[in-house]
Amino acid sequence: MVNRNNRSETIEQGDIFFFYRPKVGTEEVKDIKDVQRFYMIVLPEDNNKYRLFLIGQKQLPEIVEGKSTSEEKNWALNILTTSNPDDIHKELMASEYTTETRGKRRLAAAAPVGEGKYTIVKHGNHTELAYILELPEIPGPTQREFEIKKEASYIISVKNPDVKVPGFAASEKNPEYPKALKEKFGDKRWINVDEPDLLNYENTQLLLIGAKKKDIEEELGVDIDEEKETERSADLFKELKLKKEQVPLKPLLKGKFPGKGEVPMSQEVKELSKEEYPGAKGGKIGGRAAATKSTSAAAIARMLSGIEFPKNKNELVECAKGNRDKVDNAESAIDTVKKLPTRTYRSMTDVQEALAEIR
Repeated sequence: MVNRNNRSETIEQGDIFFFYRPKVGTEEVKDIKDVQRFYMIVLPEDNNKYRLFLIGQKQLPEIVEGKSTSEEKNWALNILTTSNPDDIHKELMASEYTTETRGKRRLAAAAPVGEGKYTIVKHGNHTELAYILELPEIPGPTQREFEIKKEASYIISVKNPDVKVPGFAASEKNPEYPKALKEKFGDKRWINVDEPDLLNYENTQLLLIGAKKKDIEEELGVDIDEEKETERSADLFKELKLKKEQVPLKPLLKGKFPGKGEVPMSQEVKELSKEEYPGAKGGKIGGRAAATKSTSAAAIARMLSGIEFPKNKNELVECAKGNRDKVDNAESAIDTVKKLPTRTYRSMTDVQEALAEIR
């Protein structure tokens, strides 16, 4: 990737991959409601670092030209940085765990749903993450479920771990930034990704805001060297050490979810500890505490979108219950609303600030 002009400065470039993991016990994924987690992996050129991010709301942000909506913002959490692709492979493989009430449970292996090239550029007074999809060549219904475009860009910022941001949960464990990187934040809530090392630390939280979904190279003034990939040449098999016979390829090659008989039975299965169970505190596969809380905040925003203010706490609870069908894990979000301080809320901003208080 090279710059066409001086309008932007390339910070980093490399390979990008997207994966989804079906919910526990789901035999066939038909849409996003059957999905447990959505992942993004970035592999910078000449860096020998693999970064695994958990994407909130199980989707990339929407991109609506000429508008700015809450759906155009989303978070991402670094849950693993490693120089060993086997570590990534282990995070994505099928897993099993045993509960006292339901016996042995199985998490299906994560399935690839996109592969391409990405670049992070400094553009004007902000930084952007842009990508072009190589596989599938033409995005299908599966990619639409996750808001994966043929090409797209997002304004990308890193959260200051020491500053509370309303509606954005504090991480249970902060990134272990060295002093030089930590000083870059000062008292700011967010900073640009001027230094790519910021992305290398586990528990780093990112804010993604939808920017463009077409003419990315022209807009940013860069050339993204996408290649015409096939099943034989796909980077995820050589870079991530995945085995073709152990993952469903239909989402990656055809853009469609696989049917029941099209999901191979994984030969490699990892046994999870109690700390790693889905929903367990600190569990990577189940979702870390910060990820769960951020999901709850996003779910609450969706459940309360469009309501009229002012509202007291009890009225907010009733509104959330009435809109439970808008989100997954609605009961968790409703329980969070019940914990809000008893007072009058005059806007969604008031609600977000109260959420920050109780976390």
